[in-house]
Amino acid sequence: MIKVDVISGFLGSGKTTLVKKLLQIYQKEKVVLIENEFGDIGIDGELVEREGFEVFEISSGCICCIMKKDFVQVLDRIIEEFHPQRIIIEPTGISILSEIIDILHNPEFVDLLQINSLVTVVDSLNYLQQCEVFGEFFEDQITNASALLLSKSQFADRETIDKIVASLREFNQDGEIISKPWDSLRPGEFQNLLDSQADLDLSDILHTDYKPCSENEFEALAIKTSRAYSQEELEQILTQLSQSRYGQVLRGKGFLKSTQGYWDFSYTNGQFTVANSHFKASGKLCLIGKNLREKEIKDLFKVKSGGVFRWLKL
Repeated sequence: MIKVDVISGFLGSGKTTLVKKLLQIYQKEKVVLIENEFGDIGIDGELVEREGFEVFEISSGCICCIMKKDFVQVLDRIIEEFHPQRIIIEPTGISILSEIIDILHNPEFVDLLQINSLVTVVDSLNYLQQCEVFGEFFEDQITNASALLLSKSQFADRETIDKIVASLREFNQDGEIISKPWDSLRPGEFQNLLDSQADLDLSDILHTDYKPCSENEFEALAIKTSRAYSQEELEQILTQLSQSRYGQVLRGKGFLKSTQGYWDFSYTNGQFTVANSHFKASGKLCLIGKNLREKEIKDLFKVKSGGVFRWLKL
């Protein structure tokens, strides 16, 4: 049986960071990653491929609904051609975990795949605020998780962590909750996060009233550009993204040229990081949110009309 680990979590929670840690820990196993991007440009998959791991990307929608057929076909191909020991699945931040579990329970997979763990990553800095606005997007992911892992907990105070844990327990009374900063977790603790969940009881999956991405109002704006940005310029741009005139930008990530090399950037709900990249990359970025203002965002990044790769409204 091939072990399957699903790493879910809302937009910008830190799923890809966790996946990269897990791939390093399990590098002696034959592991394949399925990376699901909501937008039309793949960012996370390229970040992982750079480190030499096998990645299958499914973009332009969620594997639980719009891209369900593609997801099943990719699983079939991986099983038949790669014969891995483990498959790690990173769905989009607005995916429906219960629907993914149902797909993995398809008759064609029941004798081939074993759901090993269902980990949901929870953003300690943004969960309480986002849960008030997007509560329905959290419920399914949290309720059906075998383990809940808090990210960025080193930046949150004890009172905030306690409030998050109490909120999570309202949705999930039995799942393990880990709130320790990730830097203090040993490799064995990350392994335990996955492999201690092997005896999962999936007989009572909760299907919430969550609407699939084909029915909600999230949008993705993907942009390609050859423009070079200074660090100061890029940071000023990312600082302004939280302004309402650009719409409600919840998540952003990309690779952009710098004056002396390349940048990797990550943006979540007004917070961002900009780092030097050691890899050459074509300039591209993807923003996810609601009511995104295409023209204003293009002007902000100083991108010409031809720079927009595709506009999606799912």
